[in-house]
Amino acid sequence: MKSAQSPHIPAEGTKPGWSDLPWLAPYALRAFWELVRARVIFARLAAREIPERNRTAKQNADSAARIESAKLDRIAYVVPRLSDRLPWRSDCLIQAIAAQNWLSSLGAAGEIQIGVEHPEGGAFGAHAWLLYDGEVITGGDIERYQLLLGDTRETGDSRD
Repeated sequence: MKSAQSPHIPAEGTKPGWSDLPWLAPYALRAFWELVRARVIFARLAAREIPERNRTAKQNADSAARIESAKLDRIAYVVPRLSDRLPWRSDCLIQAIAAQNWLSSLGAAGEIQIGVEHPEGGAFGAHAWLLYDGEVITGGDIERYQLLLGDTRETGDSRD
């Protein structure tokens, strides 16, 4: 289930316009940095270390920190779109790590979760996403995945 389109990002199916450039440029630069950083982290990361990353993010978070909806919308918009244009692997787990690092720098804790699916007659699939305050920040629609690794499973609106 998708939430209503935020006025802070281009409408689904449309490209950013000139009016988006003042926020899009700094967000794209930050997303690029976080995706590079996440790729380096991913190269050394074992799956068993993900729960520890989540715990560390929660411990380091400022309990009073709240991220504005517009900022979350922009992070959720720019990370997957930029990752599709990079010359290195930037799939769902790298995007989740990048967004988690970004949220941590803002004093908030996002939780990386991993789920699996096995559709009838289809191949096994795994997917990672980042939850923040009950909302999917990266990872798109997670409805078809059964939670394999993560503390909580929220089924609120997902962001793409």
